[in-house]
Amino acid sequence: MAVNFLRVRVFLSALLICSGVLLNPGRAPAKDPILLGVIAGTTGLGSSYGRGIVQGAEMAVRDTNAEGGVHGHALKLLVVDDASNPARSVIAMRRLVGANVALVVGGWGSSQVFAHMDITENAGIPYIVVGATHPRITADENRWTFRVIQTDSVMASQLATLITDTLQLKRIAVLNDSNDYGVGNRDVFIAELAQAGMKPVEVAAYQTSDSDFGVQLRRIAAANPDSIVIFGTVPAAPKIMNQARALGITARFFGTGGLANEALISLAPKASEGTLLMTHFHPDVDAEASAWAARFSKEFASQTNPPHPILAAWEYRAIRGIAVPCLRSAGHDSRNLRDCIARWKGSLFGLSKAAYFNPMGQLVQPPLAVEIQGGAYKLLREAHGK
Repeated sequence: MAVNFLRVRVFLSALLICSGVLLNPGRAPAKDPILLGVIAGTTGLGSSYGRGIVQGAEMAVRDTNAEGGVHGHALKLLVVDDASNPARSVIAMRRLVGANVALVVGGWGSSQVFAHMDITENAGIPYIVVGATHPRITADENRWTFRVIQTDSVMASQLATLITDTLQLKRIAVLNDSNDYGVGNRDVFIAELAQAGMKPVEVAAYQTSDSDFGVQLRRIAAANPDSIVIFGTVPAAPKIMNQARALGITARFFGTGGLANEALISLAPKASEGTLLMTHFHPDVDAEASAWAARFSKEFASQTNPPHPILAAWEYRAIRGIAVPCLRSAGHDSRNLRDCIARWKGSLFGLSKAAYFNPMGQLVQPPLAVEIQGGAYKLLREAHGK
């Protein structure tokens, strides 16, 4: 029987195509992307912080993919908005876990992180926190949670030392948000003052959503302080500063990482002048940090939302400096990835010394303090060891 070889060839070609086999061996199928989860409040009271986190993630993923990704796998972002709200953050984190992300890098607000961190812990997914500072977020029982910014126990303690030892101020008032962040900072700070034989001349609290602080500020004014420490965030903090100055209060303002937000200066341009605070990033630490900040600001200058480099820098460094190297060396297995992060140590731009994670998952790093001068954050070099 004669065989029609042309028909056989056509038949086999069609069969291969239907089976999903590419006939051109020179064009390999694209590798599946690696899904990276980002949780941040891009709406709500913490939106100015959340937008910075997202901007840093977007830049880190673009830079990584421009290098070829992770062994040919592109990084893909899944960003969820938790509306800066603890209850909403639980829903948002469940969405990330349900999408099978390789890891999560983000999180702003201690109350939000407390509400959702058990979800990643129970799912066995590494979570690098970049925007929540309560000490208990990194604890012995949390095996999958890491944090790259300073904890309240370190920042509030450093701030107390600056105020009492370096500046020799004596009459210190404390005004704190009643949330986890504000209370955690307040308690550490007051305990540190007690170690120095001091106590605040006045302590007052407010709710995160408050807009009128007259009652608290009049109590503080009556105590005649030389310094007011605000443990809170934007938008409340600049309102407090503006209202304090309107009441004739001249005491100098201080704070920790919650005040480290570009919007603090824009919302209280005169009242915030001279404020001293602990922060998470400043471009003047080294040349690489300065170059990154300039590139970041240029990249996001044309967007509707202005550049927010302070938390963006930590989101970028956490992805580019820690997560990506571990994905490349440890692969996608969750446990191997977690162990790699736990063992990580190295140099990151904007840190004057090498950093590493302690056994509880907290990144150990040198202090960083700034002062608002001329409408800009200026590095306080005596606090930074320079």
